[in-house]
Amino acid sequence: MKNILLITAAVSLAVLQGCAGRTATKEETSAAQHAAEKGHVHDHPEGTPCPSDTAHGADESHGLEGHTHGTPDTGAENPDEIVFPAEQAARTDFEVQEVKRGPFRETLRCGGEIYASQSELSVVSAPIAGVVTFVDGRVMTNSTVSAGQGLFRLSSGGLASGDAVQKARIAFHQAEADFRRIKALYADKLVTQRDYLAAEAEYLRAKAEYDPVKVSDEKGTLIQAPAAGYVSQLSVAPGDYVEMGQPLATIAKSGRMQLRAMVSQRYFSLLPSLTDATFRTPASDACYRVSELGGRLYTSGKIIPEGSSLVPVVFEFDAGGRFPDGAYADVVLLGREREDVVSVPLSALTEQQGLYYVYIQLDADCYRRQQVWRGGDDGVNVEILRGLEGGERIVTRGAVNVKMASASDAIPHGHTH
Repeated sequence: MKNILLITAAVSLAVLQGCAGRTATKEETSAAQHAAEKGHVHDHPEGTPCPSDTAHGADESHGLEGHTHGTPDTGAENPDEIVFPAEQAARTDFEVQEVKRGPFRETLRCGGEIYASQSELSVVSAPIAGVVTFVDGRVMTNSTVSAGQGLFRLSSGGLASGDAVQKARIAFHQAEADFRRIKALYADKLVTQRDYLAAEAEYLRAKAEYDPVKVSDEKGTLIQAPAAGYVSQLSVAPGDYVEMGQPLATIAKSGRMQLRAMVSQRYFSLLPSLTDATFRTPASDACYRVSELGGRLYTSGKIIPEGSSLVPVVFEFDAGGRFPDGAYADVVLLGREREDVVSVPLSALTEQQGLYYVYIQLDADCYRRQQVWRGGDDGVNVEILRGLEGGERIVTRGAVNVKMASASDAIPHGHTH
């Protein structure tokens, strides 16, 4: 009986050791799986927090030190901040400049027109009475002409008063012969000085009448362009009868032109301080400055034209054939200069629902939209009354690209934190 009890105890002990082994194996397997999932082995004391778990949690919830763009989970993104990568900006017409304080001139915006200067106009008149024919059917308003080019012919052969060219030729030859005869007699003291001077005066008068018409043939007297330019006004039509001295056409040389700005009478007191101007025409986006075109103020506000309530301010400048006669212009008159003014290029402004904005560069890829209050502009730069202090770096060219990036939520996904 004693032996049986010993055998039974030995078997029970073996069974208990086997169960404990299986339990330990399961615990080791679970720990290994947990280590694999975490990517590390837990070698810390049991019951203490895992350092790797703590670091991992910190990695998942990190924030960007310094400049932040918010987090998608919290919705804390600043709507005025836009990400526009530097490599994307390099592929567009893009420029960033520092805002500086400096001189700026008072401005007054108005409309105006460009005309040929009066000093550039030449009037072609009829040297004799006659009927007009055109030498070239292409002679018309706006047509280009060269100096000495034939424009018209005047014929008086069929008139009841007789051929004016023939009359001028006969009168000239008669006066020339008389003057030569009197001149020889005067040299021999056979006629008085009074007779000599009278013969000379008659000769010069006849010559003055004949010279303009001596370039004539059976078709009539040729009328030539006095200068190169274009026909700004045509006063006759083929077949018209004209009297001596009557205007036939006006030739404008492609030299100096006048900018006539029309200003409201309420600004009349400012006119003495306005000495320069910039202007644009519908033909080009370029902005021109009168002083840079060799121009000057011609006259200012002396007379209000009949039928108008606006005061003219006239500048004269070298056009160089860049502007058509009669072109409309958007004019900015420039007055006295003020110092320490914040101004930026007009291209830096964007407009949205009547409000104006610029884009301040925060770093190489990030920009912030800044509202500004604008003052007057000179056609190139605009005064900033509020919103900028100077020293900021803003987008001066390509601002519309940054605006589009903001409107389309064009923030790269990899840039969010």
